[in-house]
Amino acid sequence: MKSFAFAVVMTVITSLISYANADGVDDTSLQRLEQQLPSTLEQFYQKHQLKGDLLLAVVDKNGLRYSYTLNTKGNDAVSNGLTTETPFLIASHTKAFTGTLAQVLATKGNFQLDAPIKTYLANEITHSKIASDTITVEQLLNHTAGFTSIMHTFKTAFLGYETEAELIDALNTDTLVAPTGVFRYSNTGPILAARAIENATRKNWKKLMAASLFSPLSMHNTSSTLSAYPTGTILPSIEIGADGEVLRTGLYKTDKTLHAAGGSVSTLGDMAKWLQFNLNQGEELSAAANFFKLLHSSTTIQKKTYYTYERTGYSLAWDIATYHDNTILTRFGGYAGISFHASFMPEQGVAVIAFFNDQRGYLVPHLAANLAYNLVIAPELAQSRYGEELKGVEQSITREQENALDPKARVPFSVTWQNLLGTYENNNGWPVITLTEKENHLWLSFGVLEGSLYEEEEGGYIVNLGSLRRSIKLSVSDAGKVTLMNGSLEYIKHD
Repeated sequence: MKSFAFAVVMTVITSLISYANADGVDDTSLQRLEQQLPSTLEQFYQKHQLKGDLLLAVVDKNGLRYSYTLNTKGNDAVSNGLTTETPFLIASHTKAFTGTLAQVLATKGNFQLDAPIKTYLANEITHSKIASDTITVEQLLNHTAGFTSIMHTFKTAFLGYETEAELIDALNTDTLVAPTGVFRYSNTGPILAARAIENATRKNWKKLMAASLFSPLSMHNTSSTLSAYPTGTILPSIEIGADGEVLRTGLYKTDKTLHAAGGSVSTLGDMAKWLQFNLNQGEELSAAANFFKLLHSSTTIQKKTYYTYERTGYSLAWDIATYHDNTILTRFGGYAGISFHASFMPEQGVAVIAFFNDQRGYLVPHLAANLAYNLVIAPELAQSRYGEELKGVEQSITREQENALDPKARVPFSVTWQNLLGTYENNNGWPVITLTEKENHLWLSFGVLEGSLYEEEEGGYIVNLGSLRRSIKLSVSDAGKVTLMNGSLEYIKHD
């Protein structure tokens, strides 16, 4: 009888241990990560002669469990200078912060998600075709509001702007309006949601983010202002030329272009705290019983495959997707050559963060994240899945390399360009363009961005602005009028 009771107890204990190990990163999973992930990724990195900084972290409900870094200098912090406190741009993952901030304020009664946007944005939205009396704040956050503006997007994300009045004009100029209720991803909604928050609270959204999200979660190295970091410490985008060497590096952001849909800087350490909070559905930001309902469940439908993820919905903050039948909430980011991955599997209690900044490798963080997930939740399939997923990544790297700019194609300055130098203006509200000579080459400035001109084989030029490439064509009329075509935008030289 005693032996039978002992056996039952041991069976229960064994079952409990198995269950605990399945939820999160156990010691065996950690050992697999340490033994397999570095060698697999380093072989890939070396094969393709990559140049970027790769940072990865695996998180469970207890916090940061594993981290790994790699660049051309090596795979340890002493050699490569990368740690869990190295800051990097997380780009569009900022949308997850903005949606969460809106929910925090809503649960406190300081903001209404179901309010018509005219309640908060009557002065900002003046376009007659935008139904501001029926579109809600929630629809701004889940990308179903049905409108956007190309100029507004370019000025907030890339080019910069002088005043809020300029942004309002941009928002209501050449506005694209479609039926509401359909998922159409853009920056416009979250940016306007942040503006609505400011109008409702009379407080700056960046300061609210710091006080209401980052501080309670002890994310002390996360910010939406560049001045929060010592100069040169934020990892830059790395662009590779046609010769395989580094062509240009830079962040290509200002405090103004760090916006509510793509404007935060963080670290592996801080993002681990953020994902731990989401895995645990913690109460640090709100004790409301339904706080996570709109954040972790679909509020609208989307049907899209991105890389290996089958997206089925969007909450106020995250893409709802599946990966090999596992529910996964993702919110990625990309800007210039920077690619960022943040995701979590709520049922498995595991989350992964990955960052890479070699412009050719925008899929690399997802490849690395999937390898980490599989080593934890499906170890027997990890290498075979990696092999299959690697094919698409290698194809994308090849394509990006084929499209790389040739440093020999930079346009040298000569006296024939002298009369073309100067300021060019557009009559429809786009920023001024300046064409100058720099280091004996042609240099073009467009808003806060600037870069070299490169000759195109078929005629005309490409300007490399770091985060943008634009087609440039110049012509001179018989009367001496100089016209510059910036893509489809017409500019006239100002005398």
